[in-house]
Amino acid sequence: MENSRQTDLTNVRSTMLVSSYFGNRLYCLLLVALGLVSFWALPAQGGVEFVTPTNTCNHVDQIGDHKDLFIMAGQNVRFRVFGNSVDLTDRHSGFRIANDSGDGADTNARIIKQGTDCGGTGFALVEVDSPANLSSDIQRSLFFKMPFGDESRLQMTIRDFPPIDVRWDSHQDIGSCLGSFTLLNQSKTLEIRLPPGHQQDETNCDSRTANATIRPAPMSELDISRRSNYSVDGLPNFVSSEQAHPMPPDISANIEFPIDIAGIRALNATSNSILTFAMVSNQISKLRLRVVPNISNGFTQPPNCRNLITGELVNTNDQVGCQFSLAFPPPSGGQRVSFVVTDKECVARSEGLPAGVQVEYSSATGQGHVILPTATGTVFDIPILRALGGQTSQGFPCASLTGVQVTVGFWFGEEDEPNPDRQDTFRIRRSQ
Repeated sequence: MENSRQTDLTNVRSTMLVSSYFGNRLYCLLLVALGLVSFWALPAQGGVEFVTPTNTCNHVDQIGDHKDLFIMAGQNVRFRVFGNSVDLTDRHSGFRIANDSGDGADTNARIIKQGTDCGGTGFALVEVDSPANLSSDIQRSLFFKMPFGDESRLQMTIRDFPPIDVRWDSHQDIGSCLGSFTLLNQSKTLEIRLPPGHQQDETNCDSRTANATIRPAPMSELDISRRSNYSVDGLPNFVSSEQAHPMPPDISANIEFPIDIAGIRALNATSNSILTFAMVSNQISKLRLRVVPNISNGFTQPPNCRNLITGELVNTNDQVGCQFSLAFPPPSGGQRVSFVVTDKECVARSEGLPAGVQVEYSSATGQGHVILPTATGTVFDIPILRALGGQTSQGFPCASLTGVQVTVGFWFGEEDEPNPDRQDTFRIRRSQ
């Protein structure tokens, strides 16, 4: 009886051991199975990691930095998306764009090509199209399909173009051959006043370019930009516009306005033009260009001062004659032309003047004037000065074997402005 009880206990222990063994094995197998199921159920690791422009490896957006990728609105905006398995994405059916927020503006995206770069990481070159004239920023997401069927998401903010402000530059490359210019209305208006006689003037004019600067409003953040030219509408037919390079919409741009000299000189009435600047039609700025003609008499070319025999190189004690070309014949009583000589003590008033010609000159001030006589013609050759030797008021010689240059500035009429209307030079030569 006792032996039978011991046998039963032994069998029970054996059964428990066997059950424990197989139970633990089954538990482990269940854990492994559950782990495999969990493994296959988890999203594939990797996906989008960072974004760069098309031509550098600089990271402009990093996944996990808790911000969107900011791109500029418009067509064909490109950037590269890097990450594990991104280069395996089906570029035709495994890629999509979704509307997150903002108006329902039509946006599209496509993968242009795929490859590896920046340390051997796979990338997809993405191109996004969106309307350039957004009313505000919009948000979109790009989804890249991964090898195991799940998706990797890249969130974007598509930025509206900023407002722009355009002003005429304070420095303009407009010379005296086009008269004078004035900036008005906080540099929103450029006024050009043409000189007298401009309609008959056929001389060259190298300084003939107006300049304006476009300044966009600051943008808080922009990762991917695009370069474009500004359009300029409303130009008069004697002005064109040139922009050296396409510019991003968040960077200031300079625009030059070459002036057609013959066209602007031909004006016989005031020209008022409103210039409209824009990169997109919902962000514009305007400037005014006013050109005021002067159809009164004036120089048609700079006075040409020289000696009738020796030319621009004048010997001491010889006469210095100047040729004056006017738009119209002088009025009754003659036409006054004022002049100033820089080296005032190097010349004196001319002697033996033609009948009817009046010349006055002061070596103390360097100022003088000539009265052109009434005539039917418009070209006059008048000896107004006589070259001297000796010393200038600054203590330098007035003449040399090769000639010392003397500058004369001329005003049509009175000396009414600091800068002369025209100027010319000649040189004084001593004999030995």
